[in-house]
Amino acid sequence: MNLRKALPILILVLVLIASMTTTAMASQNVRIVIDGSNIKSDVAPVIENGRTLVPAKVIFENLGAKVNWNANKKEVTVTTAATDVSLVIDSKTAKIDGKNVTLDVPARIINGRTFIPLKFIADAVGAKVSWNAGTSTVDIKYFTDMQGTVKIGGSTTLQPISQAAADVLMKKNPGKLSVTVTGGGSGNGVKGGASGEYNIGNVSREIKDAEKTEYRDLQDFQIGSDGIAIIIHKNNSVKNLTKQQVFDIFTGKIKNWSEVGGSNAPIFVQTREAGSGTLGAFVELALDPIQKDQQVVVTATPHSSNPGVKQAVAKEVNAIGFLSFGHIDNSIKTLSIDGVEPTVANALNKKYPIVRPLVVCTKGRPSGATAKLIDFFTSPEGKKIIDKEDFISLP
Repeated sequence: MNLRKALPILILVLVLIASMTTTAMASQNVRIVIDGSNIKSDVAPVIENGRTLVPAKVIFENLGAKVNWNANKKEVTVTTAATDVSLVIDSKTAKIDGKNVTLDVPARIINGRTFIPLKFIADAVGAKVSWNAGTSTVDIKYFTDMQGTVKIGGSTTLQPISQAAADVLMKKNPGKLSVTVTGGGSGNGVKGGASGEYNIGNVSREIKDAEKTEYRDLQDFQIGSDGIAIIIHKNNSVKNLTKQQVFDIFTGKIKNWSEVGGSNAPIFVQTREAGSGTLGAFVELALDPIQKDQQVVVTATPHSSNPGVKQAVAKEVNAIGFLSFGHIDNSIKTLSIDGVEPTVANALNKKYPIVRPLVVCTKGRPSGATAKLIDFFTSPEGKKIIDKEDFISLP
């Protein structure tokens, strides 16, 4: 091939290489900032034809959304508390809550990751997005763009998680967001959430079928899980109970500690009040597997909260009760069940038997600050709060 014929081909190759290099360099230098924090990602945003494409999974998961990939359909689905979104690779049409929307550029697969146009983040979930060309920064505001009043009430188990989340979000939105958190039990959380008395009802158990039937507009969202430990006084010598012994003690068949290897002393059972999510979950998970339709012995002393049970057991050497993992401290002693200690690790690997869901509920599908607060529970920052409180965040 002579030089005159080869020259145009050589020029074209050099242009393509230069274009690819420019894109690669742009990708390596682009930062993602969400709510003021730099986000780490194994893939960086890409600038193509003046459009900013961002990795969908890392963005949406940092906003607390659930992201799923259907390989057969080449479809990405994104679910937040307020919105359902779906995109098909190489298609300019997406769906937001079932309605078609048109993208500037289609979603694409780049280096094995799904990339979407930055502008679509705003359209999809209501986040504020911007591109700073000077600093090559993708800036997204979601949890720092909240305003209004949110009332939360119900389960005392969820109360410390909700309060911690509320404190963080009000600090992120000074003077714009007000969140109040009260207790009252899971039954109150369902009723208050369903009626609109609370923007968010806290429930530390499954929503009952009867409740779903009664409250047709009720929406529920799992935000984590919790174990329930059997607790006794620190000076009690008993270390382990079988599942059958737990059943027999709490239903009144076993009445003396000597029957389970302890001292010759009566057992004083402590329980939660009717309507408590902790009580409902305990009956379902600890009593029902042995024998259905059994209740905690009527002579048990009821308490209105987890701290109430803990304080009673801490004061009485012969007392026994059950307590949410999140309320365990060194004032009481926990018992193993069939040799399995009540730890988060054992709850996660399903060795420990008494584990329940942590749920929030609303009247209809939530929006605005209420929806974002629910999303916050499943964001990386929200999960850290749940874990710090000794509960179990969603994977």
